[in-house]
Amino acid sequence: MNFSTLKYLILILIGIIIYSCENTPVDLSTIHIDMKVKRFDQQLFGYDKITDVEIKELAAEYNPFYTAFIENIINIGDVNDPSVYYYLNSFVQDKNVKSVQQDIDSLYKDFSTYEEQIKKAFQHYNYYFPAKNIPEIITYNSGFNYAVVTDSSYLGIGLEMFLGDKYPAYKQLGLPQYKIAGMTNKHLVSSVILGWISTEFELEQASADLLTEMVHQGKLMYVLDALMPNEKVEIKINYTAEEVEWCKANEKQVWFYFIDNDLLYTKETKEIIKYMGEAPFIQGFPDGSPGRVGHWIGWEIVKAYMENNKEVSLINLIQEKDAQKILNKSKYKP
Repeated sequence: MNFSTLKYLILILIGIIIYSCENTPVDLSTIHIDMKVKRFDQQLFGYDKITDVEIKELAAEYNPFYTAFIENIINIGDVNDPSVYYYLNSFVQDKNVKSVQQDIDSLYKDFSTYEEQIKKAFQHYNYYFPAKNIPEIITYNSGFNYAVVTDSSYLGIGLEMFLGDKYPAYKQLGLPQYKIAGMTNKHLVSSVILGWISTEFELEQASADLLTEMVHQGKLMYVLDALMPNEKVEIKINYTAEEVEWCKANEKQVWFYFIDNDLLYTKETKEIIKYMGEAPFIQGFPDGSPGRVGHWIGWEIVKAYMENNKEVSLINLIQEKDAQKILNKSKYKP
């Protein structure tokens, strides 16, 4: 056996090992990560009164999240303003906000179940992306401003946005039912993990066409699949079971609709939003169609791509920016 043959066999063996690792259950007992969960909401609303002392305590314990909370999340001014404690007290003592915090405390007083699920997702994340940072998890109550906020060092969870599809405040706020349906404790972990990977793996192309948008969202869903392999499909994509079945039954028709109407390479914002944006249904599609149907198609394209190119790792998938190449090599045929 000559050297070139040996080298070829070694490369094949490496490919088999990589493929085997990424298509078998991950042994989480061997993956140790340093992940902390901090209950900013409980600490903030646990104070009788907020003074300079409490402000310094919060800043020392939670920055840079604390600064983002003051200046962006609840937007009460400059964090260095000497009177910031006055506005923060007003927020914490607001009767409606306090009532919401009581509901948060009732549902999420013990956060250990969710912490364990988040930890497992990040153990998978560390396995597939070992060079990536593991964020600090911080829970908060933003008064219905933000469900998920991220920075390089933290992943913030607005617990008031996951109080259940029957929570009365959501309808009072005028939120549509198709959005409320995903604002439950069952959706919390997948929503925040998807929020994290969406900011870690952003679409870099400016003025992307519909195909690029679909494949990008498909890549995110495929990564979410890898990080939460045991979660239900409908929870991950935030559909009802009936909407998932609609997508399965109508996938071929949707795909050929895109092709027949020359939509794959459109860059028209209106068209892209129609198939990628949040909506109760797709206008002009048969009854039962869910919004964001482009996410589903993109997910299916990426799954076909990974199935037909078994040497491709998750890192390789994320690094591949050519959506047309992914489509071509996927051999996607619904």
